[in-house]
Amino acid sequence: MSDSTIVQQQIDDHSLNIKTSEVLDNSNAHEMIEVLTEAHQRGIENVTIDMSDLCFISSAGVGSILGTVELFRETGGDIHLCNLRPPVTHVLEVLDLTDYLTVQSEVKEAVD
Repeated sequence: MSDSTIVQQQIDDHSLNIKTSEVLDNSNAHEMIEVLTEAHQRGIENVTIDMSDLCFISSAGVGSILGTVELFRETGGDIHLCNLRPPVTHVLEVLDLTDYLTVQSEVKEAVD
């Protein structure tokens, strides 16, 4: 994935940081699913998604995270969403997902 809109950084054997681009929608939601699924298959338990650059998330983008979060939770891990901008937070609030998803203010908080 040379033109990747998702940048990965493995922290240790069980943790991965992901940084999104400005948009997570139909054009790249499949990439998020692939990255998360492959990480889980490699034994990653906790994923932190830094959304500081994310300005727009579509239903496909939300679905890419929702469709994989249970994989991690079933094995004692989780997906942590960090640095959400107001438009992204608004989408999650409208969909009533802020209590279901693990949302934290900063990447450092999620990694700790």
